[in-house]
Amino acid sequence: MSLTQALLIFLFASICGIGSASEEFQTHRPLVTATLIGIALGDIKTGVIIGAQVELIALGWMTIGVATPPDSTLSSIVAVILCVLGKQSIGVAIGIAIPLAVVGQMLFILQKGTIDVGIMHWAEKGVDKGELWKVTAAHFITAIPSALRMAIPAMLVALFADANILNSILNYVPEAITKGLQVSSGFLVVVGYAMILRILNVKEMIAFFLMGFLVMTFSQMTLVGLTFMGISLALIYLQISNMIEKASNKTRTKREQFIENEENIIKVKVTKKDLMRVFWRSQFYQISWNYERLQNLCYCYCMMPILKKLYRTKEELQKAVKVHLEYFNCQPFISNVILGANIAVEESMQEKVDQSGIVQIKIALAGPLAGIGDPIIWGIIRPVIAAVCAGISLSGNVAGPILFFIMINIVRLIIRYNGLMIAYREGTSIINKLKGAVPKYRSALVVLTYTVIGGLVAKWTIIKVPFVLYTLTQGSSLTSYTIQEQLDNIMPNILPLMLTFLIYWLLQKKVSPLICMVGLMIFGVIGYSIGILGI
Repeated sequence: MSLTQALLIFLFASICGIGSASEEFQTHRPLVTATLIGIALGDIKTGVIIGAQVELIALGWMTIGVATPPDSTLSSIVAVILCVLGKQSIGVAIGIAIPLAVVGQMLFILQKGTIDVGIMHWAEKGVDKGELWKVTAAHFITAIPSALRMAIPAMLVALFADANILNSILNYVPEAITKGLQVSSGFLVVVGYAMILRILNVKEMIAFFLMGFLVMTFSQMTLVGLTFMGISLALIYLQISNMIEKASNKTRTKREQFIENEENIIKVKVTKKDLMRVFWRSQFYQISWNYERLQNLCYCYCMMPILKKLYRTKEELQKAVKVHLEYFNCQPFISNVILGANIAVEESMQEKVDQSGIVQIKIALAGPLAGIGDPIIWGIIRPVIAAVCAGISLSGNVAGPILFFIMINIVRLIIRYNGLMIAYREGTSIINKLKGAVPKYRSALVVLTYTVIGGLVAKWTIIKVPFVLYTLTQGSSLTSYTIQEQLDNIMPNILPLMLTFLIYWLLQKKVSPLICMVGLMIFGVIGYSIGILGI
């Protein structure tokens, strides 16, 4: 490992570590992380392929509330280093790296539960003393442990891998284990598919899942083509839903807005420029998330420009800042909706502001919007984009991670910008409008997701059963018939389909996804050892 490679690994791992804390630009997703490490080591193609495979495995890994998933970022980094520097096969490297996701998960909990909590309290004490600059400082200081949490393990693995110590150790590992891990890497992806199905859990949509599976099994359609088919089905579903709603003549009553701005005299007006300052700050929203008060410091950092404009005296400003350092949590992208409504309310109240009422508004909006945002953004939009781009990347095509990065950030920016601006214009009544429109659009997105996931099960899950079932003598030649051939005659890709449903059932029974993955790796090793499974 050269000095340049070491510096690039440290830099890219740091960026991905900050990304895993903020979940903003999605640099922590395997597709991007592995590609960056591949660039650092001079083997982009391997990085892209590993990123695609780990992305499909971790498709359903997401942070919801305080639930922290295994760290796919660390697994991606380690897998690329083991493959490029450690000279391991891709399947073996992934098999070794995936369990390290638990190590990354523990490091995340340790940082966010101790270091970041301490930094947050430092900012809080600063506000009590009138040192409001500490809010911004603390928010960004938390990026340092986030960076080191990923960079230090990456450097340690690279050091040992480059010194061939790890390679020497692995030489003593039986071939059955290394080959078995390579076999299991072909079907570990079903855990990611099953997790998405469990998160959405819309059983009446299973027909779309089967439709995607059958199309990819019995046709030469590409994954991009399947995606467009899924979009078409989603639009048809949405159109039918609108027709049914129109035919039933359902009426919707308008609720009164929580705050009628016309009844209040606005002394200081929030401008478009002020809102844009909040928007740009929200690009670094969740860096300072912590286990004690979650997004309190993040939210307060974004609100600071507005608070400084609305509250002119030092005492009023301190009081307002302290209010926004209380507990808060919501889906990161959707948080801009609450920021917009919050700004509208505080602008309308100004000197008559009820600080306890502000807290109640934030909490009242956070729950429903998180319930909308988490399943739609983490459970539908990101997995669909990631799955399609991973499909492009499995052959080493660098267009996959680039397309993923561009598409997910376009979606993110659209949601953040419009969420902030529309919510500011509508005030707290935005939640009632969302309640009416979101269910239909969510169902349409579920149609798309189920169609794509069904296609992925058929196209990218690899299970080979070369075990000879029987042989027949035909003339002077001996013909062998394998289990795989017999299963293909019954239904191609039936094993990937059955395995996906099995993992889905286990997840429904509260079995940990990590346990499912370890179980599949053990199954791969045993299956290869006794000759049932093949590469």
